[in-house]
Amino acid sequence: MSGKVTGVATIRVDGREMPTERGATLNPGGVNRPSRMAGKRVFFNEEPVAPTLQCTVLHTEEIDLIDLNTITNATVLFECDNGQDYMLTGAFVTETTELNSAEGQVRLNMAARRCERI
Repeated sequence: MSGKVTGVATIRVDGREMPTERGATLNPGGVNRPSRMAGKRVFFNEEPVAPTLQCTVLHTEEIDLIDLNTITNATVLFECDNGQDYMLTGAFVTETTELNSAEGQVRLNMAARRCERI
């Protein structure tokens, strides 16, 4: 059995497609389970992890740095070219955007309340 591997993701914020470069990362969130040792016995506890998205947006004439910074309570679609799509709800920017003028790139980091496959 063969299948297509994700190579490109299309990212939409509240329906607006972002001009992103390849290499965006999506962490659907969930639970981290750090291990704990007591003698030779291994235990773990659970720490909740918020869904996150990191991408590089091309700074075109339609992209306003200040507008990107104000994104809160957004719906974000992460559409993979292998047919799998994910929806982040209650998404918000976690760090101020930063423009790299030499490359025409803006780093965009977001977190969300929830991520689900659609």
